[in-house]
Amino acid sequence: MGVVPPTVHDLAPGDSPRRGNLRLAALAGLTILFGLLAVLAPVKADAPLVTWPKAGDATPSTVLPLSPYRPLDFDATVPCETLRTSPAAALRTHAPDAPGLEVVAQAGQARFLVDGKEILADPLRAKCEYRVLADADGIRVFRDGALLINRPDLLPPQVSELSTTGAVDGLRVALHTDARYESSPIAWKIALLLAHAASLIALLVVAWRRWRGRQSMRVLTVPRFAAADAVMVVVAAAWVVLGPVNMDDGWYLMMARNAGGTGYLGNFVYMFNATENPFVLSQYLLQWWGELGGWSLWWMRLVPMFCGLVTWVLLRIVFATLLGRAAELRAVPWALLVAHLVWFLSYGMSLRPEPVIVMCAAAALLFAEAAYLRHSIGALAVATMFAALAMTASPSGLVAAAPLVLSVPWLLRWLRRQPWSGRVAALLLAAASATVVVPVGFADATLGDVLEATDIHRWYYLSFPWYEEFEHYNTLLETAGWARRLPVLLTLAIVAVVALASGRGGMGRDPIRRLLLTSAITTAIALVLIAFSPTKWVSHFHAVAAAPTVLLAAALLRSPLPRRAGPVVVGASMVLIIGAISLSFAGDNWWIPFSDAGQRFGEHLNPDEQTNDLEPHFGPLYLRNPVLWVGVAVAAYLWARWRRQRGELVRVGPDRAVLGAASIGSVLLLIALFCYAPIGQAPGWTVARSGVQTLFGDGCGLASDVRVQLPSGNLGAATAPELSGDFQRGEVLPPGPWPEPVAVWNTDRPDGTTPGVGRLVTGWYPLSGPGTHVTVPVAGRLADQELSVEFALPGGVVTEELHPELRRSALREWQQLAAPIPAGAQAARVIAADQVTGAQSWLAVAEPKLTEFRPITDLTRGRPVLANHVNSPLWPCVDQVGIRDGITDTPAVRLTEFETLPAAWLDNISYLDWGGAWVETTREWTQTRLTAELPGGPPRLTWGNVFVIRYQHPVGRYDLRVDQETRWGWTRLPTLADNDYPDIERNSGIQVSDQGSHER
Repeated sequence: MGVVPPTVHDLAPGDSPRRGNLRLAALAGLTILFGLLAVLAPVKADAPLVTWPKAGDATPSTVLPLSPYRPLDFDATVPCETLRTSPAAALRTHAPDAPGLEVVAQAGQARFLVDGKEILADPLRAKCEYRVLADADGIRVFRDGALLINRPDLLPPQVSELSTTGAVDGLRVALHTDARYESSPIAWKIALLLAHAASLIALLVVAWRRWRGRQSMRVLTVPRFAAADAVMVVVAAAWVVLGPVNMDDGWYLMMARNAGGTGYLGNFVYMFNATENPFVLSQYLLQWWGELGGWSLWWMRLVPMFCGLVTWVLLRIVFATLLGRAAELRAVPWALLVAHLVWFLSYGMSLRPEPVIVMCAAAALLFAEAAYLRHSIGALAVATMFAALAMTASPSGLVAAAPLVLSVPWLLRWLRRQPWSGRVAALLLAAASATVVVPVGFADATLGDVLEATDIHRWYYLSFPWYEEFEHYNTLLETAGWARRLPVLLTLAIVAVVALASGRGGMGRDPIRRLLLTSAITTAIALVLIAFSPTKWVSHFHAVAAAPTVLLAAALLRSPLPRRAGPVVVGASMVLIIGAISLSFAGDNWWIPFSDAGQRFGEHLNPDEQTNDLEPHFGPLYLRNPVLWVGVAVAAYLWARWRRQRGELVRVGPDRAVLGAASIGSVLLLIALFCYAPIGQAPGWTVARSGVQTLFGDGCGLASDVRVQLPSGNLGAATAPELSGDFQRGEVLPPGPWPEPVAVWNTDRPDGTTPGVGRLVTGWYPLSGPGTHVTVPVAGRLADQELSVEFALPGGVVTEELHPELRRSALREWQQLAAPIPAGAQAARVIAADQVTGAQSWLAVAEPKLTEFRPITDLTRGRPVLANHVNSPLWPCVDQVGIRDGITDTPAVRLTEFETLPAAWLDNISYLDWGGAWVETTREWTQTRLTAELPGGPPRLTWGNVFVIRYQHPVGRYDLRVDQETRWGWTRLPTLADNDYPDIERNSGIQVSDQGSHER
């Protein structure tokens, strides 16, 4: 983006060129060497060892959910006595219908099954001992030391439990969980990292002093404080509580929080919790900040607020440095403020990596421009360092290299003038500056870890090649609301206009016009570079924001059109600008998750996109209507023409008028909408109200307001139920929907021999205990079944219909449905009729209980809680679970967002195709969805789900010892990047039926 042609004056006074070049090259080479050695240096890696059963435990069966799913090695000893005394499995590592190892005795034989397939059947002897060994070399079975079978084609078995139904004497299992990423640097790796950091700092200082460029020019110009600076600070601070919630905020918070217990940043939701290295810079900042002051959304938002303010300061310096005296124009900081807020308000208050990337990109832009202006290789080295630093936040950080691309022409000319020593020193300096990735990306990770994690991400996650970048824009137009479309589409339009007009007139001596052209080129390069990001989510667009912010601000200050542009150019440019604005405002004012309550425009409780009318509009005036913006352009044209006729200066033409109206209008509209939302939803819960309570009071996010139906007493004894059709009494989905065993009636016929239909009428239950509701647990493939509670009153019978949540009807879980007890009711009974035919139809009903609404803290207090990746920042006061030592915790309560999201999105922790980190845990639990509410205020979308989780076996009944081993940096353990590892083909059917389909 530089504006002054380069000349050559590169050396500090009194320096010998060749000697200085060689010294700098040596220091750069030393920095690179320290970096390479640090990457390859060994680490101390955790090697957790699980042994089972615990000594003296007579009922040892336990839940042991591994993540990753398979141990590194597995050693089981199964005495024949255990096999003879086992009515079911002598040893099993998996839940029913899930993959794993099972050892059973049938028909006088010891049978060994892996993933449901028999690998060995051996005649069962009176006294013997079997041993099963599994590791990277396969599975081997021994009897009394003699090898019976060797299967090198099999992986160690998946483990979600260790259970037995036989005698435990002599039964033993020892396994090493796969905690390959839990490591810490040894002493001499730390020494190498410190040496690298010191040499890198020294190198940049030496390069800055040696190749400082023109002596007559200041490197950077710091602008004077302006009112726009104060406005930016106020808006950024207010946006901490007012701003929209990003869908991924909880995901990145969970990664950062879990790192405190494991020592590394894992994905936590997908890909077996594989490390995110080397893309961890933003999560490190979140981890440090969360450990300092807590894990609430609003405290954590101070990190992106800081990034946004630093970016603002850097861009202010960019303008002051590049525009010279023109930067003193009063309109300059205000134009930059509008441009910055167009991006910041819709994207910037996010816990994703993009705010950090934008900050680093702004720094790279600033120093690249300083390097161009002064012809300073030292400044260019600092720019290179910041560009590389952006890459440690996310692959999309590559966009920070865009201003470096513009430096290539003058850098090549500079290199041609240098002796070979200078060329070598400069190239080594560039490479050494990029090694800033080492202390961030490899401080607690090895090269082998990073390579394996990269393979895992490519194998299991969505990945698009660069030439499918159209998917990025398709996603923007299909899923993004108006405020997230506008910055991107405006940027594209201005780049196109600048390209269209650039050959129709020179930039002249106006520094703003030259800034407009060079910022458009930088933006175009950044948009090309982001195509190399392997994923195409809308949030990635924010990564490019630094250069487009400069571009939009420059376009607000000066028209991108030449002064004497022809009608074709002007017409085409206006079509591009108005088209981009109209297409932007055709997006909905829709702020899922959690931020939509209280929002204006349309019917926000109506999920039908065809009828809810959520596009921004004022009465019949829709902002998407291009006629409106054509009117703005015509009005500006007539105003300009009138002023010219009077001989007055015209500052704003049609293009700037439309750009200014759309940009300023969108900023003011967005601020107004989010200021109004908590007022419109009052006194109900909102993100803003809860943020104020949490930051400045004793609030606990959603936990302060959510209430759930909890048991308050048992109903009296009922008369015998009436069962017809396929209804029968029998347990399904153990261990059941209540803490204690109760009667369950169901029409479940897995074999399909009967249609699975029928009718249940329970006996009358006397209403003699405390409680405000009768709550009935139901399960099944819920569709059109009839469910109701009848209440006996002195004057007759009152019926309350029950309405299960059908979006979760495909999942094998319980739902508790609460019916309010009418005044004077003396007894209640449940009626269920299942007339839905088909092999997949079934219904289960459990005995009801008396319940009442109580604060959710009565449920979560003292219990481990799994808040999902969407809403976890809104539950800062609960004891949230983690993954450590290759084992997931076993939550007792689960909290998820709901609103209008597909049910499968909320269960993606168990999405097998993407290596869901909690697959083994979900195979062991039975969920019961409680009736919950977020009371107060106008009606809102269903806010979320509250589940109680129960397991078929006790949890934690094993011994765990964490040893450590030294592992070299290049060592790679057996890969997880293979469909055989999660056994996707075998489990694909289970995944669809039990977990629902996952929309990609």
